[in-house]
Amino acid sequence: MSSRGRRAAAAICCYVVLCKFPHYSAALQNGVIHRVSFLPSTTSIINGKTHTNGRGDRQSTVELARSLEFNHISFCRWTTSHLTAQKYVGTYTELQPQYNPTLVDQSINTSVTALNGHASEQGLSLDDNEPKSNKLYALLTIVGMFMASALLVIASGPGAWRYYLAGGICATISHSFTTPIDVIKTRQQIDKSLKDLGLIKSGMKIVKDDGSIKALVAGLGPTTFGYLFEGALKFGIYEVLKPALRSTLAWLATITSISYLNSRILALLISGSVAGTVASIALCPMEALRIRLVAKPEFATGGWVNGGLTMIENEGIRGLSKGLSAMMSKQVPYTITKNVSFDLLTTMSYSVARAWGYMITKELKIFIPLVSAMAASVLSCISSQPGDMLLSVVNAEEGNRKTRDYAKDILNNNGFKGFFTGMRARFLHVGMIVTLQLLIYDFVKRLCGITATGL
Repeated sequence: MSSRGRRAAAAICCYVVLCKFPHYSAALQNGVIHRVSFLPSTTSIINGKTHTNGRGDRQSTVELARSLEFNHISFCRWTTSHLTAQKYVGTYTELQPQYNPTLVDQSINTSVTALNGHASEQGLSLDDNEPKSNKLYALLTIVGMFMASALLVIASGPGAWRYYLAGGICATISHSFTTPIDVIKTRQQIDKSLKDLGLIKSGMKIVKDDGSIKALVAGLGPTTFGYLFEGALKFGIYEVLKPALRSTLAWLATITSISYLNSRILALLISGSVAGTVASIALCPMEALRIRLVAKPEFATGGWVNGGLTMIENEGIRGLSKGLSAMMSKQVPYTITKNVSFDLLTTMSYSVARAWGYMITKELKIFIPLVSAMAASVLSCISSQPGDMLLSVVNAEEGNRKTRDYAKDILNNNGFKGFFTGMRARFLHVGMIVTLQLLIYDFVKRLCGITATGL
């Protein structure tokens, strides 16, 4: 593998590690909180004594105590030792101002609050310090992404920044410009009353129901910010990996005597899949927030940043990443189809033009990318539609259901065609996005001194 390929591979590994670093650092600082369903019994602690309901079920939490607070009233904190993995109930009372551990059984995640000398179970909720730790985790994640992105650009080699710049610019402009269509498409996927309406009628109904035309630009903030990162990584990694993988596969074909490894198409497919995977990790939190803002407009009260903080406080930081598998099922096929088909179509078109004796003029450098981008938009829309449908339903509601559970619901209710709900709106949406995106990308590349795609 060439030195450039090694740098690119190392940079991608560092990017993924740095993006995940905040998770591990937050876990070490605050302890990992496991959420599981609690039993239907109730438990209370009154003046240092544990009481259960008639069935005698006993419950405790799996929380790492960050601190035990002392109060003049009876106070109770259920905790477990992170080092010994033993579970305890600790109580404070007016008459007994010392910590008395009592070993209990069965782990659940719940909170116990104390008031006027007694405590009662309040059900599944977050610890008082957990929103702070979640916000810290979110801040660390953003800082980690910036650090990882900077490292990735530097490690990609001299001049590679131009690919990242062009990718970020084209993605954020194209996705922001088509936000109203994206809003209508998303609402059609999650709102049954809009399912059979056309694009224009759906848009009019959304504006009427929400009472403002601003409903059509819901999620514009996370769209602009998220796709700036996503586009830079998707196009940058793809372009950097293409020559590196091409030489690596040629070397492997030589030493293994497997001739089909020496394939340009194989190198493009692998580059697209890696780029799509990394871009999915970067985009997932912002896309989850965007869909929630569209599905529940009340989350947008006070701005999209406050909407994100509300999601973190209600669901924890995992609320912004629970759709990662659905995101990858959309973005990886989308990236592969769009980038690879655009590469191959432009290369083939320029070759045909030369073979027929045409000069590669400025007009031809606009016409060929335009036609190739339109064809790529259709192909990428079809390949990523099932993943897009899954992503919308996964992030529309709160909860801890798995992506496969939503997929089963879609299959059981509507069959395989259920994955193609909102396809007409998405054809227009993706068609505009991809065509505009690839044209801007090709234009910015040439402004930066890089030859047009396909030449």
